[in-house]
Amino acid sequence: MIHTNDSREWCKTSGYYADPQLWQETYDYRPGLTPIEPSNAMELPPGGLPDIFGLLGKAARGMLDAMSYYLNLRSSPFTEILDNVPLRSREVSSSVLSVCCHARPSFHGAQHHNLTTQDDGQLMMFHDHDHQVDKSLISVVKSDKAGLHVRDFHGRWFLVDGDLGPQEAVVYPGLALYQATAGYVNPALHRTEINNIPGNMYGRCSLVFKLMPKSMTSLSCSEMRAAGHGVEAQFQIPVPVDDFMQRSHPTDQLFNRNTFQSFSFPTAQDEVVNSRSLDQ
Repeated sequence: MIHTNDSREWCKTSGYYADPQLWQETYDYRPGLTPIEPSNAMELPPGGLPDIFGLLGKAARGMLDAMSYYLNLRSSPFTEILDNVPLRSREVSSSVLSVCCHARPSFHGAQHHNLTTQDDGQLMMFHDHDHQVDKSLISVVKSDKAGLHVRDFHGRWFLVDGDLGPQEAVVYPGLALYQATAGYVNPALHRTEINNIPGNMYGRCSLVFKLMPKSMTSLSCSEMRAAGHGVEAQFQIPVPVDDFMQRSHPTDQLFNRNTFQSFSFPTAQDEVVNSRSLDQ
């Protein structure tokens, strides 16, 4: 296992680990990095992850290109901050594919929950650290059970994976894309419902692919300026990716930018992206 809470090691995590606060067990698959068990034996990943990594990576890059087109940016404007495909010799992927098991009853971790009442009066249960924002450019999530909620620009929460088909997934932007687009693309604030899981012995299982910018590059808004978009002072100076990943990012200011049209989540249907066309 290669995993640490040190934010400086954000692009070097791999293997199995558990987070008691989130009641979650995870295996991180990162091409180019082979985790080693304490006995010095090689830790083999679950089967099929290399193929899934390639498929979801292609889907995430396709979504990134679509957003670039929407913003009138030049073709493939983020190529310089993305990993090479395929990776070169001895390169380690910045992007990561995580296999997650959430709220497995037999997991011996802290079980702290919040109860939230929905608009329809239904009582929902979430863990105490329920508001999360990925630091990715794009995240792609596929789960075996519904329970992922995303907050829209107006502060309302929507279940986004309640009616997904076998070839459909949830796609949402992260903080790195928010920074690289000068705040024009809002990151998704999300949380996971756990009140319908404890009766299931396996919990809620998910595949989460995070398209990450490369270490040793910078998040710059030069492409936004070149396309004629206004760039506010806080986005003027390029930010090294390593510094960006080590910072904390308060979420209370991310949804208060009304000076321009932004991506948001007005309905559940808008967050569900059919991935069938991406397989072709």
